[in-house]
Amino acid sequence: MTKFRNNVAIHCGVNAAVIAEYLWYLLMNEVTEDEAFRRHGKYWCRCSALMMTGEFPFMSIHMVKDAIKVLKEKNIIRKGCFNEDRFDHTSWYTFTDYGLRMMEEGWS
Repeated sequence: MTKFRNNVAIHCGVNAAVIAEYLWYLLMNEVTEDEAFRRHGKYWCRCSALMMTGEFPFMSIHMVKDAIKVLKEKNIIRKGCFNEDRFDHTSWYTFTDYGLRMMEEGWS
């Protein structure tokens, strides 16, 4: 069963809420394990859209990319590229202050 926060789904749509929940999960697990994911005063997680389709086989790569685009446009997440290899274009994601509040509000 896929779970997500209702307030994010109302604001951004169900697909975006599912992706936001997945990024939240990655951030919460990676931050506790390793502080190396801290950049520019924020915690970031590294994940590709293709990897997300593996986690959510009911979503196409275009659905994932659209969900990420919506989350960025609604100021829920920020996207960056901090890879050491210049040929590695895997994206890094963090939550904005507004996005953190939305995720911390809970399951309303």
